[in-house]
Amino acid sequence: MPTIYDIAREAGVSITTVSNILNNKGRFKPETVARVLEAVERLKYRPNFAARSLAARRTNTVALSALLTPESFDPLNLQYFGAIAQAISRSGFNFLLHISHDLESFERFASTGICDSWVLMMVRRQDERIALLKELGVPFVSIGRPDEMEGIDVVDTDFEQTARLALEHLLALGHRRIAYLAEPLEFGYSAIRLRAYLAFLREYGMEESAELVAETDGTEAGTVRALEALWAKGRPITAIITHDIPALTVLQTLKSWGLRIPEDVSVVGCSDSPLAALADPPLTTINLYVPQIAEAAAEALARRLQEPDAPPACILIPAQLVVRSSTGPAPGRG
Repeated sequence: MPTIYDIAREAGVSITTVSNILNNKGRFKPETVARVLEAVERLKYRPNFAARSLAARRTNTVALSALLTPESFDPLNLQYFGAIAQAISRSGFNFLLHISHDLESFERFASTGICDSWVLMMVRRQDERIALLKELGVPFVSIGRPDEMEGIDVVDTDFEQTARLALEHLLALGHRRIAYLAEPLEFGYSAIRLRAYLAFLREYGMEESAELVAETDGTEAGTVRALEALWAKGRPITAIITHDIPALTVLQTLKSWGLRIPEDVSVVGCSDSPLAALADPPLTTINLYVPQIAEAAAEALARRLQEPDAPPACILIPAQLVVRSSTGPAPGRG
């Protein structure tokens, strides 16, 4: 592939002259311009835009960071990836998806400077990616709320509302023994939803008991163990709230125990995964409005790039209950 040096040699001018003519800078004799452009055409030279961007310290590229392992993958992630890619592209930026299994691989890539801004997903309560990007001085938006939010732009689902929607739906059906099966509490969304669940139990004057809470690691085996722990505590549970992927395991496990869904136990998911409508029975869940989250994140990042000193934003996107067949009246209330 020909370079700017080849063009200069072919046209008999300096490299600086070629660079200035190609970038429309300065004034040159028409015959000099003609020689350079003829050399460009003859050698079929194409500018290296990536090199130009790196030299200018701007790549106009936004990277989406997701810390994923095969065990933690959720089809909902694909919805996020696609929606964020579209929103970023519509904002005029290039888009890059960076999936890493640990902080070391994220740090290694972030330090290259290939991307000059980031969107973070699957945010942990103590997320070291945030500290690293702050140290590097790289603009970013967090989709998810860490424990420490000072000085960062955050876009998130209103997970307090998701807990209320799930509880109010089950309360209206007569349920009073409502368990919460939490995903790993190191993630901000899981901790926020659990806190909201406990607060709303108190608000509605209902029992707030450790018997009604268990934590799963998100795997099928971990979910079964957590479910067994809930059932081992003795008193009957008539409804369970959990994330969609564990909810699918809950449905399958309860049926294998001879329980009917929803006649004996109702189940509510919390993310409207693409698999929710295909469950048996179809899962009542919460639509998180992923496209709106993606648009808000792209807008927040564009604002941060245009106004580096603007105060940080915290944008919460409301969700909506989607009622399907996995919920029904509490036993004895049908």
